[in-house]
Amino acid sequence: MLPDGRYSAWFKTALAGGVGILEIANEQLSGRDTVITYSGSFVQDGDTFKARVSTRRHSSGQPAILGIDELDIEFEGTSKNTTAVCSGRVQQLPHIALEVVLVRIEG
Repeated sequence: MLPDGRYSAWFKTALAGGVGILEIANEQLSGRDTVITYSGSFVQDGDTFKARVSTRRHSSGQPAILGIDELDIEFEGTSKNTTAVCSGRVQQLPHIALEVVLVRIEG
């Protein structure tokens, strides 16, 4: 089970990849990278979980990793105490598989 806290998030698709910071607290997700914010919900059942996340641009700069600023993402995975490996889909681009790795930031 992933405890509430801050996590580095590594996103990867066949087209591109990126990194950001996520905060998990009270079954909610929030976070950001250099140009995009993330917000959504998170439900755990033991070592498995499901998440729904929406993205929105907060600053000008490089293009978003899939070329679209506002996305709706669903992913699920399994977790250990400080890491999680996930897979999912982007609603706007359902043909593109998404991989997400979460690693807890201590401190």
